[in-house]
Amino acid sequence: MTIYLIRHAQSAFNAVYDPNMPDPMIFDAPITPLGASQAKQARTVVSQLALANVIVSPFTRTLQTAHLIFGNTLPFQINATVREQLCNSCDVGTSPHLLAKHHPHLDFDHLEDCWWHEGENDHRGFAVEPEEVLQERADGFAEFLKRENIHSTAIVTHGNFIRALTGIQPDNCEVIKFEPR
Repeated sequence: MTIYLIRHAQSAFNAVYDPNMPDPMIFDAPITPLGASQAKQARTVVSQLALANVIVSPFTRTLQTAHLIFGNTLPFQINATVREQLCNSCDVGTSPHLLAKHHPHLDFDHLEDCWWHEGENDHRGFAVEPEEVLQERADGFAEFLKRENIHSTAIVTHGNFIRALTGIQPDNCEVIKFEPR
């Protein structure tokens, strides 16, 4: 299988986040100018890969990253399964209706209104996704890739999702070859 996992470019949240400080409350964070530069650099690596499809998380930072890397050269499949683990404000998504307004060339009709993790809210008002729930989602996605014989595909996703799939905590725009077991 030729599957490549790509972590999104630096987001506005990544740029200011300090685990010792309060959450900066940047919901569905867009990428920064540095992030745009990282995505353009990743384009060089990705251009050498034999890819036919792109699966993209519905977060703004992954959509922007995928667009900068691939432009309109490959079809994008929006898949909420590859979303980030909800830990902070940046991991609260945007409704499919608003995503469609900002990205009219992409299809969000299949997404639930709340496609990110739902559960009991913490003191900040977020439903933090437990590690075991993330791992179950990642394992299910790996099974899907094997069952459907997905290949020649890039998956533009998030650090914790990649870690759950591979054990690797990637840098922004890092490209990782993935062989589902």
